Amino acid sequence: MKDKQIKVVPDNYTAVTPWIISPSSAGLIDFLTAAFEAEEIPNSRIVDESGVIIHVVIQIADARVMLFDAREGWAPTPSFLNLYVDDVESTYQKALEFGAKSVTDITTLWFGEKVCRILDPFGNLWWINERVEEVDFTDPKIGERAATSDAIEGISYIQKSLDEALISQKEFFTK
Repeated sequence: MKDKQIKVVPDNYTAVTPWIISPSSAGLIDFLTAAFEAEEIPNSRIVDESGVIIHVVIQIADARVMLFDAREGWAPTPSFLNLYVDDVESTYQKALEFGAKSVTDITTLWFGEKVCRILDPFGNLWWINERVEEVDFTDPKIGERAATSDAIEGISYIQKSLDEALISQKEFFTK
């Protein structure tokens, strides 16, 4: 019988935790630390006898992300991650400075967020968002706001750039 004192979800985790399989977890940690101020959780790194990382956990803001190294012969398994930040411009520039490729320029959207996308040096696609306004989606007038030409143009651009990003990501993994 399970001890009632044991939590279903460990402290500092959420019920769903992203797991990134990467060609180099150590390299990815370096990128995430530089671009997103990630921190490796002490004593979380486990390596096998050949030095391959088989488990490591990082913290980005209030989220934990688990990582491990891909093995030779495995198919690429890119991740798609959404990151909320205080300053999208600064975070976007840092990501580019540390080797990411821009796939969606910073765009202000009708639902109160500035968004952009980057492809990190390991093939993962990141949505980077800054909330700039509270939007009440239950307000009947929100449909009018979503139907303006600026709103439609913004959504059209980010959808087109997503298509281009996924093609770019496919090319990344076929090289």
